[in-house]
Amino acid sequence: MPDKSKYNTEGDAESAAKLNPNSEYSFEEAFEQTGHGKINHLVLFTSGLIMLNVSMESVGMSYAITTAECELQLTNKDKGLVNAAAFIGIISTSFLWGYLGDRIGRRAVMLPAILLSAVFSVISSFSSSVWMLMGFRFLTGCLISASSATVYAYLGEMHANSKRAAAIAWSSVFISLSFIILPGLAWLIIPGKWSFSLGYMQIAPWRAFIWLWCAPGLTAAAILLFLPESPRYLLASRGPDAALPVLAQMYAWNTGKKAEDFPVTKIASGSEEVKTGGFAGAVKNVGLMFKPPLLKCVFISHISMFAVFMVSSGLYVWVPDILNNILSNSAGQKITICQIIREKSLNATLATTEAQCEADISVAVFPISMSMGAVFALTYLAIGFLINKVGRKTLYSGIMVVCGLATVAAAFVPEGISATVLLIISLCSGCAASILAAIAVDVFPTSMRAMAMCVMYMVGRMGAAVGSSFLGATLDLHCLEAFTAFGVFTAASTLLMLLWPDPTKVRRELEEKGFTF
Repeated sequence: MPDKSKYNTEGDAESAAKLNPNSEYSFEEAFEQTGHGKINHLVLFTSGLIMLNVSMESVGMSYAITTAECELQLTNKDKGLVNAAAFIGIISTSFLWGYLGDRIGRRAVMLPAILLSAVFSVISSFSSSVWMLMGFRFLTGCLISASSATVYAYLGEMHANSKRAAAIAWSSVFISLSFIILPGLAWLIIPGKWSFSLGYMQIAPWRAFIWLWCAPGLTAAAILLFLPESPRYLLASRGPDAALPVLAQMYAWNTGKKAEDFPVTKIASGSEEVKTGGFAGAVKNVGLMFKPPLLKCVFISHISMFAVFMVSSGLYVWVPDILNNILSNSAGQKITICQIIREKSLNATLATTEAQCEADISVAVFPISMSMGAVFALTYLAIGFLINKVGRKTLYSGIMVVCGLATVAAAFVPEGISATVLLIISLCSGCAASILAAIAVDVFPTSMRAMAMCVMYMVGRMGAAVGSSFLGATLDLHCLEAFTAFGVFTAASTLLMLLWPDPTKVRRELEEKGFTF
């Protein structure tokens, strides 16, 4: 093994490698030789598009559902189930896709799943009943779960250790962009009064809107056709000889030279390799998560992530409908959100009796929703600046308490603008998910870290599905109680952080059992 102390720069390292063409290099040393350039930027952009696609497929129906309610005769309970369907699909298959990603490859799982998710998403736009819509949104969720479970692994593994954290941070910006792009796209399409016949069906704007939000995923799939499989995965599953050609290809992309000029010709098979343990290994790792000393960490982090998603995603899918109710309140009286929703429910019952239904959506919903997305983006940036100064647990707890109180207040404030502002603040709880992940990731050893994060986010999406369904079942008759329960649970969940164990002590106990970090 060459002595890395003999060179300090990438150029020197390359020279050293050329001087020792027959030497064995560790994988990390070989990866550093590929440099950082075009292919890394392309992988980052593609991963961002995949995250954008996952986010848009998850919450996009919240904008279409308001205009579809008359055509499909949807009640609030039906809307809650439709909005939850994609989350249920993600939850149902997260573990499966995580396992398949480890067995057959990251790119090999994501590419066909993205294409099939677009197919099912388009088919869902032709739904003629609530059950058909729910079924195909569930299947779409099952398929986008493949990307959700593996994109972070692919992105991280396509970057050197020194660049990995920054790459993941930059790609996460695309998630906040989805909350700007999605309402912007809805603004262009949904208010239209046009329609056209396609076969047996009359195509309304909300159906075409579903087609358009598939674009980021299809673009990402097209780029993935030209991107290689993760070299780290190939190293772990097939050995150094399979990983070396991919590293040489990355070198050629980044430097403009030929792959044959890659200075490393042999990679050592050392302890740095990450071995895949198959299904039995995955199950074993999950089992270890629910034993001391990780049991307390899992319990706290999973309940906390459930609370984060219950409000941020479970409530978010209802916000366009709630905003439309606020903006459509022609009475101009000082009444609360819950009073407006109750009035609409009574009017809908009368309209059903009289065979009348109007599903107009106020155009002002879309710029307000775009502003909400801009607030999310700014909150992400603020977290980046404050997290090291304030501390992760303090910042997480502060955000969740403020968002919980805002959720309760939004239901009691008898003024539309104030209620809207409070709703936006409450939805910023979603930004706390990244802080919670940063808190939790410290205590999980390398061999189970990816699966631990996968399971934690799976539980979080359960919170989104439960939150959406709960609101659908309670908004009409128990609106105040529903908002109060959401807000209190969100704020009170931060008390669990007082019980969070010392990460150093947890790591020490696990290291004594043979785990590495």
